Amino acid sequence: MILSVILGTDANFDLQNYHLYDPWALFHARLGADYYPANKQSYFDPLADIPYYLLTFVLLPNAPRLVAALAGLPYGLLVFLVFKLSSRFVADRPSASLAALIGLTGATTISEIGTTFNDILATDILLISVWLLCRNGLGVALLAGFLCGFGVGLKLTLGVFAPSLALFLLLSPGGQRRGRLVLLGLGIALGFALAYGWWGLVLWHSFGNPLYPMFNSLFPSQWAAPVHTIDPRFFPKTALQWLAYPFFWVQGNPYVVSEFKLRDPRFALAYTALALALGGVFCKARPSRQTIALWLFFATAYVVWLLTFSILRYALPLEVLSGIIVATVLEGLLPRPRLRWTVAVLAVFCLAFTRPISWGRIGYGESLISAPLPVLPAHTVLLMQGVPLGYVVPFFTPPPAHAIRLEELDARSPEWPRVQALLNQHPPVWLLTNMPGVQDGALPVLNQLNLRFVEGGKRCVHVATSVQETIELCPLAPVSP
Repeated sequence: MILSVILGTDANFDLQNYHLYDPWALFHARLGADYYPANKQSYFDPLADIPYYLLTFVLLPNAPRLVAALAGLPYGLLVFLVFKLSSRFVADRPSASLAALIGLTGATTISEIGTTFNDILATDILLISVWLLCRNGLGVALLAGFLCGFGVGLKLTLGVFAPSLALFLLLSPGGQRRGRLVLLGLGIALGFALAYGWWGLVLWHSFGNPLYPMFNSLFPSQWAAPVHTIDPRFFPKTALQWLAYPFFWVQGNPYVVSEFKLRDPRFALAYTALALALGGVFCKARPSRQTIALWLFFATAYVVWLLTFSILRYALPLEVLSGIIVATVLEGLLPRPRLRWTVAVLAVFCLAFTRPISWGRIGYGESLISAPLPVLPAHTVLLMQGVPLGYVVPFFTPPPAHAIRLEELDARSPEWPRVQALLNQHPPVWLLTNMPGVQDGALPVLNQLNLRFVEGGKRCVHVATSVQETIELCPLAPVSP
């Protein structure tokens, strides 16, 4: 909580795009009224974002420091879990503490303290599942699976860890593996159904696709705009990168595994340690079966993550386990005094060398919208051009009747006839945009909708925010016949 308060109020791109809009839209029944105002993320399960929305908009709107403190609680739980796991797998207690410290100070982990990305929350849930599976028992397997499935329902990207969790169970000591595996799978299904099933049913009823607008080839929906299910920007580009990708983001360049600059040696260290383990280079006692299970959990999850995303945020569970992986391999190579010194040196090196990601924060004297928004006329249709703009919509009083993103709208889109029919009723129409000078150029979609800027855009007003400087709100009018 202290670290979160020191870092400041979260204002990352995704927060500006959908982490505030989605829960607001849920509570205000906007599904069907709006069209992609926060891009494809407009239709993501809002469950994980509800607590932060309630804190900032309903419960503690005038206590930003307290909100920031509470937003740091998931990291506090993460610290507890990583230390517990480290003490279980690393026999030497000082080395275990240092190994936990290595994992908890990664470039992604530190940067996400107090943010709305929900990667830390999802990692908490997954690590509880791993911790439970270190114990034998059918009930434990069911509970571990339930938690994992619930985490996947909150954050779908966590699904890449489910196969590795099953492998961890199979390789761990204990009997009744087949029964435990069945119960793990059943638990995953039940947890996912609880966290996501309700939202999937809403999307299925509304659009015919429980993952709308994603995976439209699997669940065809006439309402889905063309979207890319997988972001290809961060995949390795060469055979060498595919083979040894962790050594490439050590360089600190953007658009390797993140949009922003970062530098982190933890995956490279874990990669090297696992290569030594794979080669069977051990001078002392052989590792336990549980330790080998953890190594293979890490290795297989990394491969699945690499093939599916290659986005470092989604590998946060592996980042926090990286120190444990390194320390458990070194335990088989070094005597205890040298082990402690080696892990200590690696911890200092990681702390000194790491460059965390900068997602964007604002101070406690600032707010996302720093001046009251203009009062829109009743039944206003708000057209939107540019991203991220979703966070602005909840601040309108009263809210617009419809918020429609122009980038997803053209004559071929399924929403086009509905928008035309709506505009034929001659409601007030405004454009919200963060693209400077857009009123000076042609917007083909406005021409197709038979709309123009009032007085050539001279009546546009600036929207004052603490995170963007170019947002404008412009009244539109029909083109005279």
